[in-house]
Amino acid sequence: MSTESAILYGRTWHRRHTPLEHGFVYPLGMLWVDLARVDEWLDRHWLWGRRWRPVTFRDRDFLDGSDGPLDERVRAKAGELGLDWKEGTVMLLGQPRTLGLLFNPLVLYCHYPPGAQEPATVIAEVRNTPWKECHWYALRPVRFSDGAMGCRHAKAFHVSPFLDMAMNYHWRLRVRERAVSVRIENRRDDGVLLFVAGFSLRRLAEPSREMGYFVFRSGLQGILTRVRIYRQAWKLWRKGVPVQQHPGRTSP
Repeated sequence: MSTESAILYGRTWHRRHTPLEHGFVYPLGMLWVDLARVDEWLDRHWLWGRRWRPVTFRDRDFLDGSDGPLDERVRAKAGELGLDWKEGTVMLLGQPRTLGLLFNPLVLYCHYPPGAQEPATVIAEVRNTPWKECHWYALRPVRFSDGAMGCRHAKAFHVSPFLDMAMNYHWRLRVRERAVSVRIENRRDDGVLLFVAGFSLRRLAEPSREMGYFVFRSGLQGILTRVRIYRQAWKLWRKGVPVQQHPGRTSP
């Protein structure tokens, strides 16, 4: 994927393997944008803007919700996580606010060093429901022979009330010229696969035209993301999947 801003469409999926089989697939639209050139992107269509637009990009919707240019804040966060992002390009892959609504379970910040054609390191911003907490993982992936990138690390943040903390994340990312795919496996230390989630997205050919369609195609995505999360949680509860206690809290 180049560092040219674009709209990506595709699908996202989740698949649980234990203690029972359960899965779902939903459509998904996301924004791939150079954080140093957000305003240039927004100026391409009147439906998009910083405020009071059907599609809104607000810097405070990301990271810790503080004010200040997002590009600068992301580079500072990278430094806190032990990454050197002082130079190069930072691309955001996430959902913009539509019709005033937003929920981003996962945002990826991909860093392209000067002159690089592919990202070298990634920050994964993870949010949980219903606790409205946020955590950041610094991903230092290795390159596989097929061009994909991957890394492994221990789970450090409670996300789903139906998954405990005793597992490792196995990431596999593929960033191609016109497509992005992400696969996240949750495995125990013995390698047993517990759960897998991911998404596969493709760049649209005419971004300026698609910017106008985005509000109609994905305008309700912010609220639908929440509704779908709770709907799937209800299904798991009905199937008898045990609820896991949130670490440090008195209720799940």
